[in-house]
Amino acid sequence: MPPIADTDPGWYRAQKRLLDEVEHGVREANRAVIGQRVPELTRDSFLRLATVVARLRAEYLAAALLLGKETRGAVTGEEVSRLSTLRSAYDEARMAFEALERAVSRGYVDIADPRLARTPF
Repeated sequence: MPPIADTDPGWYRAQKRLLDEVEHGVREANRAVIGQRVPELTRDSFLRLATVVARLRAEYLAAALLLGKETRGAVTGEEVSRLSTLRSAYDEARMAFEALERAVSRGYVDIADPRLARTPF
């Protein structure tokens, strides 16, 4: 006998309904929890984080290009350690930015309407 899922169209509807309810619950939970810590996101705060990521990326890449420059190709432990620290900072900031983008795209965070901050004059 085939499984119910293969023969019962009602099973598919019930499964879809359950998944929709779970997705809605996840969205509401994220909005509530994230909303307590990030009550309002503005264009400026979003771009400020993007600028931090860009600066950290630039520092990391600049340090990478300097590897072995002073030692004719030999790389010191200090250079590797510095590069590792810079990469870690860049990676963490980049992942935070991506998480913020994902939160915005999924509707977990409200973006402030810049028009509301302007005066009518």
